[in-house]
Amino acid sequence: MEAFGLNNEILVGGKKFHVQTNYLEPAQKVTATVYENGKIILKKEVKTNETYSQAKINEIVEQAHKEMIEEIELLFYISEKVRTIRHANSNNKLGIVFSQHNLFEEAIQEFKNAIEIEPELSDAYKNLCNVYLKVGDINNALDIINDGIQRYPDYPDFHVSRGNCLLEKGDYAEAMHEFNSALEMNDVYYQARLRLVIALLKSLLENVEENTIPPIEDRKELIINHLQKIERYIDSDVLLDVYQKFDDLKYKEMYDTLTDYQHLLDEKIDLEHLFYLKFMFGGKGKDDQYIGEYVQALSKEIEKNPQFADYRNNLGVAYLIQCRNLFLNALDEFRQALKINPNFKKAEKNLKLAENDGKGFLILLRAILK
Repeated sequence: MEAFGLNNEILVGGKKFHVQTNYLEPAQKVTATVYENGKIILKKEVKTNETYSQAKINEIVEQAHKEMIEEIELLFYISEKVRTIRHANSNNKLGIVFSQHNLFEEAIQEFKNAIEIEPELSDAYKNLCNVYLKVGDINNALDIINDGIQRYPDYPDFHVSRGNCLLEKGDYAEAMHEFNSALEMNDVYYQARLRLVIALLKSLLENVEENTIPPIEDRKELIINHLQKIERYIDSDVLLDVYQKFDDLKYKEMYDTLTDYQHLLDEKIDLEHLFYLKFMFGGKGKDDQYIGEYVQALSKEIEKNPQFADYRNNLGVAYLIQCRNLFLNALDEFRQALKINPNFKKAEKNLKLAENDGKGFLILLRAILK
């Protein structure tokens, strides 16, 4: 099969991006990649099949390339629209999406905007801290999370973020103290416990011995005890591999496996934020197909992670949005009925009832999305 690929330079948001899409025949996939100054910003793959014709492959490449360009352009278009309002939650969500796209400069600015607009928006402090950590700015990360802890001392996420900062600085005792503090506030906070395991492992590898840290043999026992408490949150193949490496005394390999797994958890794309932005600012409010795909994607995540309350909440909101669109469709049908027959009393009555009683539902949805 002939090689087929597309390349484009696009200017958006005052920046230049290179978009490249190729068909990789040995891997049976189409890959669309966005670069900024040679660095990968975003990458998406579409699986193909060996039975696909050249024309079918070319069509997939063209579609993937087009969608990638549209996504980057839409993201900066949404950024411009958010800039015209003062809505901290939208800035915060936009910051998360920018961070997921490795656009850290833009992410930092959005989180700062969110905090400036609404200093009580707790998530913005945590998210800003995490982005500073990604770019290696530990001092600023610590400053912002310390500010957040002063405002919300009992928010476990803040203590986990502070623990991450301290672990990067090599302050094992204080980092472990922060992770334990988060667990005291929420004993089932599995990511705090996983980070504590990673901190204990790292202290073993560094052969750290301090009075404020348990002895090395006690740390080994703690590692297993904490892992056993979060087994159901870790992929079974990863867990078996980690236990085997512990038995074989391969602590470095065990540490690498768990840090890689933690990185995957951290980088997992949260569907809700981009959906919200596209729904509110990207013209997807009445796109039934887009909303339906979001519902399907959430349903799949719930099948894999039935214990995640956030997914259930987001699915509930998505169902309400579907109800809203069906309600608006119903209003249109009543109006069409009256357009066809202006004397259709039943349609006139239904329209009035729906318009009056439906206001409460629309107010509810706006309040939920606020």
